[in-house]
Amino acid sequence: MSSKKDEDKIPRDHFVTGHATELVETLTFHVDPVTGVASILELDPSTLRSEISYQKQNGKDKVIYSTPVGGFSALNESHLDQLKKQFDYLIAVDTNTIEKPKRTQGCRVSVCASSAISQSLDALLADVQSQPVAAYLIVDPGPTVNPEPLGWHLNISRLTTIPALSSKRVGVIVDSELGLLPDINARKIPYYGEHMLPGNMTLIYASSDKPEIFVNQMLKHCDAMAELGIAEFRKSDPSLLSRLRGQKYGTAICVPIVQKKQKAP
Repeated sequence: MSSKKDEDKIPRDHFVTGHATELVETLTFHVDPVTGVASILELDPSTLRSEISYQKQNGKDKVIYSTPVGGFSALNESHLDQLKKQFDYLIAVDTNTIEKPKRTQGCRVSVCASSAISQSLDALLADVQSQPVAAYLIVDPGPTVNPEPLGWHLNISRLTTIPALSSKRVGVIVDSELGLLPDINARKIPYYGEHMLPGNMTLIYASSDKPEIFVNQMLKHCDAMAELGIAEFRKSDPSLLSRLRGQKYGTAICVPIVQKKQKAP
């Protein structure tokens, strides 16, 4: 059995992928005579994505980063430069769920955490640092559902209340629902419940278990914060669940987690 360290040594592939809007029998490869940038004319530009992946031992590809791009020129750009073209700000959101036991007092318990780069991307250099933004305890006594999109919604709803961001392009980094992200970003389907993605936001996929580039590291930061939240929940009084008061989303109750103030020495 291969270890994660072995997988980290496997060469990565960087592709720009896309698809046509209808069945085609041929593809037309075109190179712009002025810029030298290649394109495939039959591909829908809105479906183009820059992806980093590697082949696992079972032969399947593991995607560790996927974001919309404007064209095949992304192959010749750094990932930071790609993102600067697409976004003004980035926020990462990750939700961890207690699996053992699957239910606590009849409820599934999750913690969602988010981190962001406080600076505008166009001001960033190579050294990227993210800062904690918010954390939520999600308690759901209902049927088993994916709590990840609910975590997205908690953070996206918060972002829409910030006037300074209403005219900015915001990339929301997530590690779930990779196959649905193109349709969510195209506003063909909701990202949570009946909620469509706000017009100034785009979902970016990144894996938190591979620190490939800084967006993966942002997800890893969120994952670590969510695990800390779960550890604190495990230490809490068993009566906590019966005392929770928060905002309801379907059967789930969501409560903001406030960091404890340090006692003065």
